[in-house]
Amino acid sequence: MSHKHLLNKTMTTVFALVLASMLFFSASIRAASDSTVTYAMYGDIADWDPASAASLEVLMLVNVYEPLLWYNAPGSAEQFSPALATSWSVSDDGLSWTFNLRKKVKFHDGEAFNAAAAKASLDRTMKLGKGLAYIWGNVESVTTAGEHTLVITTKNPQPVDLIASSQYAAYMYSPKAAKSGADWFNAGNAAGTGPYTVRQWNKAQQVVLEQNADYWGGWNDSNFKRVILKVVTENSTQLQMFKGGEADFISLAPADLMDSLNKEEGLSAYTIPSWKNSQFLINTQKAPTNNKKFRQALTHIWDYETVVKEIYAGTAEVGRGPIPATMWGHDSSIQAPAFDLKKASALLKASGVSKSNWKVTMGYISTSEEYKNSALLFQANASQIGVEVELLPGDWGTVAGNARALETAPNMQSMTWWPGYATPNDWLVGLFRTDKTNLFNFSYYANPKYDQLLAEGIALEGSDRAQAIANYGKVQRMLMDDAVAIFYADIKQRVARASDIKGYKPNPAYASVFFYQLSR
Repeated sequence: MSHKHLLNKTMTTVFALVLASMLFFSASIRAASDSTVTYAMYGDIADWDPASAASLEVLMLVNVYEPLLWYNAPGSAEQFSPALATSWSVSDDGLSWTFNLRKKVKFHDGEAFNAAAAKASLDRTMKLGKGLAYIWGNVESVTTAGEHTLVITTKNPQPVDLIASSQYAAYMYSPKAAKSGADWFNAGNAAGTGPYTVRQWNKAQQVVLEQNADYWGGWNDSNFKRVILKVVTENSTQLQMFKGGEADFISLAPADLMDSLNKEEGLSAYTIPSWKNSQFLINTQKAPTNNKKFRQALTHIWDYETVVKEIYAGTAEVGRGPIPATMWGHDSSIQAPAFDLKKASALLKASGVSKSNWKVTMGYISTSEEYKNSALLFQANASQIGVEVELLPGDWGTVAGNARALETAPNMQSMTWWPGYATPNDWLVGLFRTDKTNLFNFSYYANPKYDQLLAEGIALEGSDRAQAIANYGKVQRMLMDDAVAIFYADIKQRVARASDIKGYKPNPAYASVFFYQLSR
């Protein structure tokens, strides 16, 4: 054989081996992609403790932990699905709820899930009293009636089934982990019963969730075995990742790009109904917004229609009060204040605040193009009547931290709210009830009459919903009159995902994605 033929044969063999290697490598990448899903989120997990976590953490919580019940999307055949409780009932007087718990379930650390563990979770959550633990405020006692039977007794009839399906403060977690305390959780540890365990946390970079091989729900070949929650705070970077196939979901899909994204091959972008609304909370304790007429003037400087139609590009409706129109208990008699600079000027003059003090600070989350552009429009409109607006953009951790201390809080703070469970009292309590610890009451609103009417409504919610709604209407109108916020948009949830993701079922009760339900 000549050297030429030998060389050609050798090169052919090498090429075949390289090609085979490339095909194998390509198949491996595809397989890895089939078993891994990536979500780009705009902020990191700030609180790992399931007893107190109450914000973006929901993306991790619903995949690592489980409550007693899951709330089904509106329109479903049943209102609830079993989670860690397989059946439940309530006594004739509405005070005692009995939950029969799922058997042969273990926490990620190997501890058994049973009634004692469920009681320990709820007792600790209520004792800590952080985050949305107030949802259990009417509970008289939590007891066990057998190894797998839990009894929750309330002071007044309450919708405990709703409360037990909350996306915050209702999760079951290992008693062993609970004894390790918040510091253990906040090192990036978790011990739930859910389909995924926490494999890794690189702070401000990513969270990696991996398959809980012992999950009681079982696994099939199509399930995603790994979930990567990647922290990406820049809108443009998320878009680049989405278009380049590096992210299957993004949390910062700009409203004005939804249509164009949906037209791109391999991408799906659309809106779904939600229980979210956006507002700018107005600080009632800090000058000059501690003046009611001054606050009322600000509500007339906001151009509601332009913000919704142009900035939100049809992915929102003009807000009509503190509660979204999609949630029961919304007071339909409330209308948004008119965009009226003449009326605003008259109120500013009537406020008695010196014109030299017509200056406000406005904090907002910089990752949102909608917040930014809405704030810029407000700033421009305010300048026409002599009000100076200083914009203070920042990431969620920074702006929330500033807003929680009066000395660093701005006069106006962006806020998008979604409820822990399906009740209007979540907004009314979480944002406006007098709060010593000030988790989210960034308007610093404190009104004893409001608190009393709200408490009465909550107490009646399980026995006389009509009267509860009447009370909720009164406090909503009170908030509007006191001008504690600019309630400007009822938000349609924007979904931006890879088109080959199957099984995605939107549910306004959970501001998250259930990755266990998905496949590619």
